[in-house]
Amino acid sequence: MKNSIIIANASGFWGDEADALRRQVTGGHIDYLTMDYLAEITMIILGRQMAKNPEAGYARDFVSSMETVLKEINDKDITVITNAGGINPGACAEALTKLIESHGFDIPVASVDGDNLIPNLDDLISDGCDFRHLDTGEPLGELAGKVESANAYIGARPIVDALKAGAKIVVTGRCYDAASVVAPFIYEFDWSWEDYDKLASALLAGHLIECGTQSTGGNYTRWNEVKSFINMGYPLVEAFPDGSFILTKHPDTGGLVSERTAKEQILYEINDPRTYISPDVIADFTSFELAGDGENRVRISGIKGQQPTSELKVSVNYSAGFKVVGMLVVSGPDPVAKGRVFSEMLWDRAGTDNLIDYRTDFVGYSACWGESAAPDIEPNEIILRFAARAETKERLQILSKELAGLILAGPPGVTVFGGRPAVMPAYGYWPALIPRNKVTARLNFNGNITEYNCDMGPCGIPERKPEAALPEIDQQGEKIKVPLSQIAHARSGDKGDLVNIGVAVLKPEFFPVLLREVTEDKVQKLFTTNTHGKVTRYRLDNIHAVNFVLQNSLNGGGTVSLLLDNQGKTLSQALLTMEIEVEAALLD
Repeated sequence: MKNSIIIANASGFWGDEADALRRQVTGGHIDYLTMDYLAEITMIILGRQMAKNPEAGYARDFVSSMETVLKEINDKDITVITNAGGINPGACAEALTKLIESHGFDIPVASVDGDNLIPNLDDLISDGCDFRHLDTGEPLGELAGKVESANAYIGARPIVDALKAGAKIVVTGRCYDAASVVAPFIYEFDWSWEDYDKLASALLAGHLIECGTQSTGGNYTRWNEVKSFINMGYPLVEAFPDGSFILTKHPDTGGLVSERTAKEQILYEINDPRTYISPDVIADFTSFELAGDGENRVRISGIKGQQPTSELKVSVNYSAGFKVVGMLVVSGPDPVAKGRVFSEMLWDRAGTDNLIDYRTDFVGYSACWGESAAPDIEPNEIILRFAARAETKERLQILSKELAGLILAGPPGVTVFGGRPAVMPAYGYWPALIPRNKVTARLNFNGNITEYNCDMGPCGIPERKPEAALPEIDQQGEKIKVPLSQIAHARSGDKGDLVNIGVAVLKPEFFPVLLREVTEDKVQKLFTTNTHGKVTRYRLDNIHAVNFVLQNSLNGGGTVSLLLDNQGKTLSQALLTMEIEVEAALLD
């Protein structure tokens, strides 16, 4: 058993920086390289590619990128684990194997699949799987006939066995995002599948690095603390047998690793932090300890875990008609008033009948934050954005054709931006659950296929410990009104139609103020134009942070949404503008 291993990440999504792979491989010692390619909508793109070509359906960029570093990976004995297999891991592994052989290397490649439920979807529904929506509880019902992709999030067991069998590159489909990091921990340190505290630590490590530079200074609220965004350092974890690990990056790279950058990524796209659920373990994000460990190094230890649930999450995407987005540039003076005139003109000409949804946004004024944006700002110019969704492509082509005709008939200072807009398919996102015993994962290595029924090991209903009593605060002194950004930093993200906003204070003394001032009711009121469901606040006292979950906040989410910010990425910055009262003595 090794005393430590170093696991690197070189991709947070399909389309991440092309040079990151070489930077991670050549920038210093690593044992494992992981790359994440799959978002919910990516599965639709890959599924449609495979429907046209049985040999497609995976991230071809991965194979071409690997060609540039094959020699280094071979010479340095680096193991690669990636979900670039998408809908077709076998084809990806085959293409990669041919590439490796053409260069004269012997690097064994394994593939893991079984997550794709489309071939068995009708049988699963007939067998009682109703795929109830995680947020609303509605069964999939008639939408089953419109499903384009359905993928279960499978666990790390097949990856671990691939490593045991000698695979040096493991290509998977829709495993859960952190599985590529969890597997090396288990394999190298010979952990049991019931070492839940250790597995929870590996899960947290994977969560920290799966989104690439988001833990090394990217998307960081206090971005001016980052000395350079050039040659950005991608994240590494130095992992130890007891489950503890250090988050860091290669030396002489841009970016920043600090307690604050780590906290923002920890808070990213989570729900109840007491039960962060994966197929292999449930982690309690309120239980770990986090501390600086030198320059660009953060040590994390002590997290608690429990057995996984009896169900797996399924990401379902379905056809939801068509959408179109068109834009005009409107200059000042009075661009907002001019924009309202153009909006009235377009919807009068194109009509709104037989549209599922439609909207006009004033980009540069209030497009992302709605009524949360400051109302007294008058920009020099705006982008007037029109969006609509309908069942048929023909209905939206009317809007597409009418857009250019506005520029000669309305107020002055306007030009078409981007030409005539194209009508595109729209897809809805439907998160659901499926019993574990309905899903079988498969490992394909050296021509041998091993099947894994996902109903392996103990599982059950997660235990949620109660939150502690609210801390007391001395409210006798003078208070000063300041924006929330004076005492906190934040990050937001999406899961379908749900937004989460994680907020961490800049120093522990501010935590009681955060709890007192930033309540569920105030957040609901701030985002009144965005949020049409319940707002729930969860506490992470261990890192002096809170997580807000805003339901029904993204106009359906995914590509079905007509919002400019249909992933809720900007809402954390809106929340930081909220005015709060802080004791003057604390600010001093």
